[in-house]
Amino acid sequence: MRKAPRGVSAGRLEEEIRAVLEQWNRSVVEKDEAIARQLRLDEYSAAVNGVVLTKEEELARIGSPEIRLDAIQLTAFEVHGDDREATAVCSVLLEGTSYGEPLNAAYDLRVTFVQQAGGWRARSSTAMSTPMHTLPAGRSAASRLGRVVPSRLKVWLQRTVRPLGATLAPSFQKLAYKPYKPGLDFVIAPPDGSSAAPNEVLPIPPPHLRLMHNLHGQVHVERMRQIVHASGFTFEPHGRILDFGCGAGRMIRHLRDLSDTCEIWGTDISAEHIYWCKQNLSPPFHFATTTKVPHLPFEDRSFQFIYCGSVFTHIDDLADAWLLELRRILAPGGRLYLTIHDNHTVALFESGRYDAADIVTEMKSSAIYQEAKHAFGMFTIGRDNTSQVFYDLDYFSKSLRSIFEILSITREAYFYQTAILLTRKSP
Repeated sequence: MRKAPRGVSAGRLEEEIRAVLEQWNRSVVEKDEAIARQLRLDEYSAAVNGVVLTKEEELARIGSPEIRLDAIQLTAFEVHGDDREATAVCSVLLEGTSYGEPLNAAYDLRVTFVQQAGGWRARSSTAMSTPMHTLPAGRSAASRLGRVVPSRLKVWLQRTVRPLGATLAPSFQKLAYKPYKPGLDFVIAPPDGSSAAPNEVLPIPPPHLRLMHNLHGQVHVERMRQIVHASGFTFEPHGRILDFGCGAGRMIRHLRDLSDTCEIWGTDISAEHIYWCKQNLSPPFHFATTTKVPHLPFEDRSFQFIYCGSVFTHIDDLADAWLLELRRILAPGGRLYLTIHDNHTVALFESGRYDAADIVTEMKSSAIYQEAKHAFGMFTIGRDNTSQVFYDLDYFSKSLRSIFEILSITREAYFYQTAILLTRKSP
């Protein structure tokens, strides 16, 4: 540890930061959100295994009943800094449960603290885990490979190997959607007919079906509902809600309080995700596998609220057609909520705030990103299922205004994505 200048001794600095970290760990174990909030600056951000969280998102994780830490043990500790700013580099062991699954992991943690009148407060943190358990018995070699192949190599394989097979005639299934276990027989167990109690934690999907985990879904649903309510919209009894691109229910599960009075549907082109949802989240929700073709199996003007969390970030050629289809099923006075990558997303990427996230590093390393980031109407990194689509906000807004009225635009409503709230344009 280097010598601390400006009057503060290295030993005293280490003692002060260690005391703050003890408060930090205790607030997490005891789920003391007030203390956790006090220890973080308003602009605080946390990178956890490459996923960047805002202060509010991390506080939601701490307060989540689905995550319970029984103990946090500090196993190594070092401080660098002075009496105004210091960085703690340490290792910790976690013991507890996460969404009903045992949690036993080691983390390398780096926290930067700033000295203020009220004491030391964190400006940022970075945590990378090393699981301390082996893969469950029976996990296939392919699954093991999927866990260890670096993400950049995976993207390269997706973009290179798939075109090599383009000369083979793909089935309609593979062209139109992502079938469940293509080419293989399978059995789906019948549902037991029971419905979870209102306060019971809903089942969590297996790791290969998870996307950004479910906690972020709760944060994003709460933010979405705030934006929608601010527009004057209320969820009336007997209304219908659609989660367009629901995956394994990351967001829909947090609309449970509306499921007794509203009919709530989730659709996705991935049959495996939908089958899991049907077995584990229905009731109270309804699900259907749909295709990449811009058509949904619902009648005209039948949904009062439709949301698309990070869906139009992956639709390239057919975005306009899908917007028209969503307008067809949106009821007059209803709301359509969607998120996109836009100019502000690029600005956030360029600021370095999200550099800890592998997917951001991959996007920034793309040649088309580097070429287009300063001036674009729209560009896409990759195509089809691997698309990462970016829009100039003015460009995208102009394409919307012929069929929708834009009610609000909210930056960083969904991680680094911008949320746009729409309603049908009056005749």
